[in-house]
Amino acid sequence: MPRKGALRSVRLVLAVLLGLLTDRAVAEPDGETRLLSALEAVESRQVSLCVATMTQSTLAGTIGGLADQLRAEIPALPDGHRAVEALNRLIFGQIGIRGSSDLKDPCNLLPSRVLERKQGYCVGIAAIYLALAEHLDLPIHAVATPSHVFLRFDDGTTRINIETLQQGASIPDEQYIREQKIPEESIRRRVFMRNLTTDEFLAQVHNNLGVVYSERKEFEEAAREYEQALDLDSRLAASFYNWGNDLLRQGMHRKAIRRFSKSLRLYSTDVWALNNRGLAYVKAGKKDKARKDFLEALQLDPSFQQAKQNLAVLPSPH
Repeated sequence: MPRKGALRSVRLVLAVLLGLLTDRAVAEPDGETRLLSALEAVESRQVSLCVATMTQSTLAGTIGGLADQLRAEIPALPDGHRAVEALNRLIFGQIGIRGSSDLKDPCNLLPSRVLERKQGYCVGIAAIYLALAEHLDLPIHAVATPSHVFLRFDDGTTRINIETLQQGASIPDEQYIREQKIPEESIRRRVFMRNLTTDEFLAQVHNNLGVVYSERKEFEEAAREYEQALDLDSRLAASFYNWGNDLLRQGMHRKAIRRFSKSLRLYSTDVWALNNRGLAYVKAGKKDKARKDFLEALQLDPSFQQAKQNLAVLPSPH
């Protein structure tokens, strides 16, 4: 089912309280809470996942210092291409951050760790890029596809995509849509390819933390992350899908079916969600519904071996 130093007690209590207050503020519509503060709060609650030498205050100071360095290159009324080029030179050139495809490693997600190791996957690198853009008041947003996050400069006139796993290369929307076979319905309903708000980007962070906990079979922690992600972005199909996988692994078949069904309402052509809901239907004794899901997955992708194998072991229909 694929997809996918110690603190003093007083400091820990304060960090947890700060995290709770920050999460509430992030969910407020006034948007006063800054992305970096929210990311720091997330990191404060994940100290056991990936040990780092950079403290939160150092992270904030580092981002602020880098932003000050960029101000000399970016005018008060920024030209989009010039701003993006300056950010790309800094992040991928001067700092030397490189992309990674390892979603299981939390050090590739949490911003301070990405900066320390000069390595991250799409959401981790995007967090640093967006924190810098926020300091500089640049209209740069995260954009989600079914399995990836890229960035976009969009001031209403100039629109530039930024691919963080290719050192900031500008990839057109049409290429993402074609290569990932994103259905028009999901784009029209603004499930994918829209500019994400700060809350919606933070939902991506929580979803990826959920994946980390899922891989560790810490299912309660994973469920909390998926639930928080969906509180921030109710259209995040990946969280419903990932949560469904965990429930299926735990034998909670009916709950898994409900999560997969919610994912499919947002992303109807997801063959993995269809296949895994089919598996849950088999376990729940609903073989006719399982057959329908396997057949639909194969109609979308005739080469999908898992669905072929699952369909082959079902008894013949009456």
